Amino acid sequence: MAEASVPKLGKETEATPCPSVLQLEELLRAGRASCSRVDEVWPNLFIGDAATANNRFELWKLGITHVLNAAHGGLYCQGGPDFYGSSVSYLGVPAHDLPDFNISIYFSSAADFIHRALNTPGGRTWD
Repeated sequence: MAEASVPKLGKETEATPCPSVLQLEELLRAGRASCSRVDEVWPNLFIGDAATANNRFELWKLGITHVLNAAHGGLYCQGGPDFYGSSVSYLGVPAHDLPDFNISIYFSSAADFIHRALNTPGGRTWD
């Protein structure tokens, strides 16, 4: 990899590995699409499909303690506080899959929920 200098405030400049644009393009071309229904997108933060979200046993096997549902109340949504029971914290966002739906009004509450989940000892979040 190419070396790049990244200045740090109040410290001397350190050499940090930095891939070139060509190397990044090669990584993107070589990458494989996920075939999984669940992906860990950040440590202890998972994103997945409705089938897995509606499978309490699968969530239990993954150790999921918090569920954020961005399609709460939709036709295919089984989730809710009653569905998951007391072992899982739940936040449902009543979003509609429409071009004019303003989901940004839920960003702050969703971010707060994820932040609390990730700061809970043993917390693992499903999104």
